Amino acid sequence: LHNEMALDSSAVWLHVSSGVPGWADRLGRTVPILLIGSVLIVGGSALTALVYGDWRVFPSVVGIGSSLLLVGVGLSSVVSARLPYAAVLPGDSPFQQPQTSGGSAVLSQSISLAGTILLSVPTIWFAVRAIIESPEWHLAALACGLGTGLVVLVLGVAVGGRVFTRRGPEIVGFATSV
Repeated sequence: LHNEMALDSSAVWLHVSSGVPGWADRLGRTVPILLIGSVLIVGGSALTALVYGDWRVFPSVVGIGSSLLLVGVGLSSVVSARLPYAAVLPGDSPFQQPQTSGGSAVLSQSISLAGTILLSVPTIWFAVRAIIESPEWHLAALACGLGTGLVVLVLGVAVGGRVFTRRGPEIVGFATSV
């Protein structure tokens, strides 16, 4: 989500200049990621359960994957608007890197990654308990992963939308600078 906004200078400019609500920009950017991610989670979880040899792990794997995806997208919705960074402009060489980012690319992606892992720990804990103690914990892992992920996604789109609306001109500056 960070790279999409950084590399999508024309859409960022269009959204800010036309007054598109920040939440709509944030939500619109999540749709392709969530569509592709959900298909990969279900398929990957089925393959994981098949290789593991026990279909009872399927809910846990879906829960962990869903938590990582939804929490990651939710946090990125906020962090990419709060800590934008410059990227290559359309038509420029992909090997050209703007020097104006000042390390914000590393910082914003690190915050999102660390937050995603930290907020997914409860889901992982339930999944581990399901494997070690009792298979009954698999459904708890699924519920925890989906619940945590959906809450963070909704909050992330709402808060990220407010940040995007408030910092729109500054974000355009980052997205269009070289």
